[in-house]
Amino acid sequence: MSNQTISIDRPIARALEPLTKPARYKGAYGGRGGSKSHFFAEELIERCCAATTRAVCIREVQNSIRDSVRQLLVDKIEKFGVGWFFTILDNEIRGLNGSIIIFRGMQSYNAETIKSLEAYEIAWVEEAQTLSQKSLELLRPTIRREGSEIWFSWNPRHRTDPVDIFFRKQPHPDAVSVMVNWRDNPWFPDVLRKEMEHDKRVDPEVAEHVWEGAYGMQQGAILARWVARAEKAGRINDNVAFDPQATAIEISSDLGFRDTATWWFWQRKLGGYSLLHYVGDSGLEAKDWIERLKEILIEHNWPLGKIWLPHDATTKTFQSKESAIEQFLKAYGVGTCDIVPRTSKADRINAARTVIKQCEFHKTRCEQGIDGLMAWEFEWNPDTLSFSREPLHNWASHPADGFSYGCQVMQLMPPPVIEPKKPKWWHEQPSKEIFQLDKTNDPQREWV
Repeated sequence: MSNQTISIDRPIARALEPLTKPARYKGAYGGRGGSKSHFFAEELIERCCAATTRAVCIREVQNSIRDSVRQLLVDKIEKFGVGWFFTILDNEIRGLNGSIIIFRGMQSYNAETIKSLEAYEIAWVEEAQTLSQKSLELLRPTIRREGSEIWFSWNPRHRTDPVDIFFRKQPHPDAVSVMVNWRDNPWFPDVLRKEMEHDKRVDPEVAEHVWEGAYGMQQGAILARWVARAEKAGRINDNVAFDPQATAIEISSDLGFRDTATWWFWQRKLGGYSLLHYVGDSGLEAKDWIERLKEILIEHNWPLGKIWLPHDATTKTFQSKESAIEQFLKAYGVGTCDIVPRTSKADRINAARTVIKQCEFHKTRCEQGIDGLMAWEFEWNPDTLSFSREPLHNWASHPADGFSYGCQVMQLMPPPVIEPKKPKWWHEQPSKEIFQLDKTNDPQREWV
């Protein structure tokens, strides 16, 4: 090992400059073309040249070295003309000063085996949007040397992804993150600009995710496009309120006693539907939910119209000897609960895509449910390398199923329609209307 070091002079985009200062956690997120990965790759090579550095480059899943950032680092070594300083092996890169870069997938680690990374000063997590909560919890206390840093680069996918929560929702006090997109890259190439312009012409909503770093819109998403449209149209806000002149509250649900159960509070209004509240939890029985739903209705002084339960609510449980529908009817009374008609998942998805166009959501009270709708996606089939027509069963499927059951019911009984007033002929109008001086009080009246 040599004590030789090299100084590399490289330009840095202004948007990325905050990441050059010391911090325990550093994050760069955004759309394609923002040079996030290129920045961290160059930063890592510069660190390894300047001083002995041990670094591990991580992905959640790494089936082969081709899945890693190894080739990107090799390209940077060639760009800086320091190939003579490094020995590039199949599974690691070594510097003359003792620096070493290795490549790992977090799926291969547990609480014991990850201890092998304790001697490393830098961990760089690429494609961090796929990093699981378990992997994040394993990694953070493992990289523990004084002055050590953990870097994250990712294209935002869901608000609920662990890396987004860690940096953007509940930021660590010793964390710095920046959003960088193509417009922040002074060296954005023309070939990518043409690709971006084409994508924005063909499908601007998907381009918003791919190039601008917006949540959702990934391939396989079921409702993300429609949720994004609702947000853009201003139909997701905290001004959505119960209308005492409209219908009583209806509640749709996805039952998962001991699993996650979810509940959406609907109100039919002229021309559409208001989603006023969402609640979901796991480990609760029917009797627990009966009380919890009552508390929400009482808290907001909302009258109950009907609770819609999925078809599996007719199944009796060993513990209670009664089905969920029987328990709910006993608690709320005859006529207050019913079963959603049985249908296919494809029909429910179509109902959700149709009804959501007429929906408005209370942003704060429905936040977790909306996150679920954004993350609802079809299952990936690795054999055909395509998405199946079956939704993926994960955390997002529970709020999405509860919503789609509600959409199915709302589609059967659409909301009232605002009927425009028909114009009146002179002989049909009372004299006080004919000689009314202020006609602006009735903007819908047509005078003929």
